[in-house]
Amino acid sequence: MKKKIQSPSMLISRFAKSALALAVLAMSFTACKDDDNPNPDGGDGGGTEKAFIPSKDKRYIYKITDSDGADGDIITKVASTKDSAGLVVHTIENFVRENEEERTFISKAYAKGGTTTNVLPYPIALKELQNQINDIAYISKFNVTGFPQYQFLENNGKVNSALTFQGDPIKVIMELEIPAGDEGSVLGKLEARMTNKNGKAVAEESVTTPAGNFNCTKWEYSYEVYMKFETEVTEPEITTETIQVTLWTAPGVGIVKTIEKSEDGTSTTELRKVE
Repeated sequence: MKKKIQSPSMLISRFAKSALALAVLAMSFTACKDDDNPNPDGGDGGGTEKAFIPSKDKRYIYKITDSDGADGDIITKVASTKDSAGLVVHTIENFVRENEEERTFISKAYAKGGTTTNVLPYPIALKELQNQINDIAYISKFNVTGFPQYQFLENNGKVNSALTFQGDPIKVIMELEIPAGDEGSVLGKLEARMTNKNGKAVAEESVTTPAGNFNCTKWEYSYEVYMKFETEVTEPEITTETIQVTLWTAPGVGIVKTIEKSEDGTSTTELRKVE
């Protein structure tokens, strides 16, 4: 009979959930515009369309407040632009400081036909997941599928404008060798899956932050995080959680504020300064 050990599932699952949540955050901070747009304030040169984009020559500083009370900040800027087969593709740099850790994640974005397309590549969050779990277990297999992910935001910004996603769910599968003292090690497996749900604009409203007052479009969508952890000596532990996201965007600025609500509480990201 095999001896039972204390499962590190809570720690491993928290790492995985944090990484997937950061992947969503990375996607949210990638709005940009087509360089052919003649109006630098984000309009379309006389039409009714509005582009929710940051200006390329400015830095946007955000404060993050997690559900556990911890805080941090994000500095977002357009790092570069490049013409690719007639389509201007923007490289977005996001520098994150949180929980005494610093990281930078990079993504791509472009705009065409009244829609801003945000492309989320393999995020640094999932690479960090490997590093964090390596501190408590040896990862013998690490597999990620579901990238790239695409987020489409209708630039019209009116009520019922669509916010949609394209791409298979992001899946992480890890096989682990977990130290068990004198018993050697125990084999374990973690499966994590994040599925984005389409949303829409629900209101146009004024939002005030320390950076100023902004006329915003308010969007709502959600994503689901599924976790399954098991070892050769423990029963599978399965959790499924839906996170509700509210997002405010403003023309010529991009993201102004986000609120995420889950069973663990509420997390916010708010624009504090524009430089």
